[in-house]
Amino acid sequence: MKTRFLKITKWFLGILLGIFLLITGALYLFKDEICGIVVTEVNKHLRAKVSVSKVDLTFWGSFPNLSVDFNDVFIQDSYSNSTKQDTLLYSERIRLKFNPIEIWNEEYNVKSIQVAPGTIQLKIRKNSSVNYDILQAKKDTSAADFELNLEKVSLEKMRFSYTNKATSQYYSSKLNELELKGDFTEKLFILRAKSNLQMLKAKSGNVTLLSNKPVSFELDIQVNQETGVFEIPKALVYVSNLPFQVRGKVTPNDLEFEAHSKDIELVDVANNFSFSQIDEIKKFEGTGKVYFDLSVKGENTATSIPAISCDFGIENGTLTEPEKKLKIRKINLNGEYSNAGGVENEYLKLSNIGFLTPGGLFNGDLKITQFNAPNYLGSGTGNVNLTMLHYLFHLPFVEKINGNLGIKTNFNIQSIPKANETMDYSILTCEGEVRMKNVQLKLKEDKRTFENLNGALYLRNDEAGIDNVELKIGASDLALNGVFKNIVNYFKQQGNLTADLEIKSKFLDVQDLGTTSKEEKIQDGRKFILPEDIDGQVFMEAGEIKYEKHEFKKLSGNMIIGNRKIYFPSISLQNAQADIRGDLTIEERTAEIFHVTTNVSSNNLEFKKLFREWDNFNQEVIGENNIFGKAHAEVYFEAPFDLRSGIISKSIKSQVYIKIQDGRLKNVEAFKSITESLKTPSAKIAIGKNNILGLEKKLVDLKFETLENTFTIQNGQLEIPAMVIHTNALDIETSGTHTFDNKINYRFAFRFRDLKEEKTSSEFGEIIDDGTGMYIFMRMFGDLDNPTVEWDKSAKKEQSKANREAEKQTIQSILKTEFGIFKNDSTVKSYQQKTFQKEELKIEFGTKQAENPIEQKKAEKDSKIKNKLKGWKEEAENAKKEKIDLN
Repeated sequence: MKTRFLKITKWFLGILLGIFLLITGALYLFKDEICGIVVTEVNKHLRAKVSVSKVDLTFWGSFPNLSVDFNDVFIQDSYSNSTKQDTLLYSERIRLKFNPIEIWNEEYNVKSIQVAPGTIQLKIRKNSSVNYDILQAKKDTSAADFELNLEKVSLEKMRFSYTNKATSQYYSSKLNELELKGDFTEKLFILRAKSNLQMLKAKSGNVTLLSNKPVSFELDIQVNQETGVFEIPKALVYVSNLPFQVRGKVTPNDLEFEAHSKDIELVDVANNFSFSQIDEIKKFEGTGKVYFDLSVKGENTATSIPAISCDFGIENGTLTEPEKKLKIRKINLNGEYSNAGGVENEYLKLSNIGFLTPGGLFNGDLKITQFNAPNYLGSGTGNVNLTMLHYLFHLPFVEKINGNLGIKTNFNIQSIPKANETMDYSILTCEGEVRMKNVQLKLKEDKRTFENLNGALYLRNDEAGIDNVELKIGASDLALNGVFKNIVNYFKQQGNLTADLEIKSKFLDVQDLGTTSKEEKIQDGRKFILPEDIDGQVFMEAGEIKYEKHEFKKLSGNMIIGNRKIYFPSISLQNAQADIRGDLTIEERTAEIFHVTTNVSSNNLEFKKLFREWDNFNQEVIGENNIFGKAHAEVYFEAPFDLRSGIISKSIKSQVYIKIQDGRLKNVEAFKSITESLKTPSAKIAIGKNNILGLEKKLVDLKFETLENTFTIQNGQLEIPAMVIHTNALDIETSGTHTFDNKINYRFAFRFRDLKEEKTSSEFGEIIDDGTGMYIFMRMFGDLDNPTVEWDKSAKKEQSKANREAEKQTIQSILKTEFGIFKNDSTVKSYQQKTFQKEELKIEFGTKQAENPIEQKKAEKDSKIKNKLKGWKEEAENAKKEKIDLN
């Protein structure tokens, strides 16, 4: 038995394999012939140009049917001026199925058609021409007996759209599955239609009837091919899982369609028609019924608009929000829509709108007419809970919102179509008031959260008012009052918004106000921050403003806004506990780059606090622990400020007048470089080791009563004009430059006698400095971290030259004063002899008084000078006489 079974199995498998090979071979041999016949017959019925990448014959993939597959099928619009971008149909595969036995008998009867995936776009122009006129009359002769005996048509994963510009109708959907079954060859048959689709958009005129909702149905359509009548006796259509009872009839001349709600609960409408996209959202609970009655009648032509009338509403509904258990009660609505009488009489009316939320009762009405250029007429009074409103309708651009609004408004707004198919709006009447109570708002793609919004907004046609509006953004608080004008033209982009505002804040962090973080701004690319289309004046008062690490207090001033420019004609504030006053201009000439210009002054700058506030101005030479004192400063400053990287240092133009009192420099490392340079063998011999050590001790804690100078910043460097600093240790003459790259070039000069550790008094009395003596000149240059300090020979030569010039001027002054020489030269000043405090030493021997040797020596010296000058004077007078005698 086992052997016999194996033999039978082998024969059976062999026969099957033989049949498989025979069919496969036959398909291979007759493939081109069968495909050619099908393509020829298809082309006979089409007059549009069809593009196909490949035609293939399949049996085993569609067993037990034989299929001809058209791959990558493209048919463009039938319009004469259409191009390859104008698509009527595209599909990755269209499959025509045949009975293989009929094919063997050379009978080509198409049993079913499968199309998937792809797109179908039907269009009707305003002149009623269509893009799907692609069929042509069947010819009498055929290459074979080819028939279209359809029993099934199926479409999968197809995008379908219908645009009728003649009637302003637009429908688009995604057909997940559409199956049509019936004996298409019969004159009278039942067409069974089954579909599961996503209605992307259903729009009539400017009214959106349905948007992004699932639709499904299974219905029987009675088809009479002789009379051309299609009729739906009664069926259920589910829209967003809600059942609607439909019936309809289409004849060659007219159409009629009706739809009615079937016991729809309000809670089902809320749960299925909520615009929220959150899948895990909890379901509403509630009571109440929704009624809906739709009637469509009209002529069956491409250019006629059917008459539509619809009544709908809600009766005494209640909804309970599941998370916070908020309730909306007393929900009522009566709605009407009709276009009977033509487009001129089309209207949508919502009346008796009413509901009660935790915020209070709201009542209102709305009527929309002239749908080609809609007119909105309505009113509303009451309170609205924003949490419930957003939960139901999912307000666009809003991520989170809660709180209550008190509304009182009436409006009449007329739309005005523009050539680019957008709308302008003319406000015929618009008055209202909105009162916010504990509102919290978070917009999408915005890092800010607006909290504790309280206050009132007023609208008076073309003006809006803000009355005591308070809010918090992060850690910042704001209080706003003001008026906006020219609102209509502003939103029409035909004029600037005019603002007159008052802004007050106790604490304001600038980073709280940005819609995105600094990192996100960099990723998004540069965008203008200041508005170009807002003009006005703003009075600003802030107790404290924080920007990154910096704090500004008691800010007060008027701000003028316009054309991406902010101007403070007068502003006062505190920074580092210093009172600052002046003017400020901020202009955004390039996106996110602000050109800042200011003139400010302060009488109470404290260096230690200022250096601490500004991180020692990004340098390490003098820190907050090295500098002390108060100053008066007057600053002109001009520089671009990049919102991403800060001030562009090399473009700074500034003049700083500063007067420092009771200044002190302590433990400055740069001073140690000076004393270290003096510890060379030659310097020790010339100056003395002890004097160098003494100077080092003095420079550790350097005090000065007054320092006054005007500094300049330009071309990326600080320029310090020559000045003398009178300190407790020594008088220093200094000047120099300091670049933002920390390249320095400083010059110092001080008198040699200031280095000496000598007493200031002797047995003869106090030693008075007569201002003479040798000067030491030094230069510090190079990189700040490792500077070079050396003797400044060029400065010494310049000083010697200056001394000689000063002596020359002194001699000329003496000659002018004593002898009248240079008396006509206004550049020569009269000589003013310096007086010094004198000590007199008197020694008495008996009755004879000895002469003071010091006075005697000085008198002898003065006598010699006077005698010499007297001789020069006599020579000059004799020369003058001789000149006169010669004449």
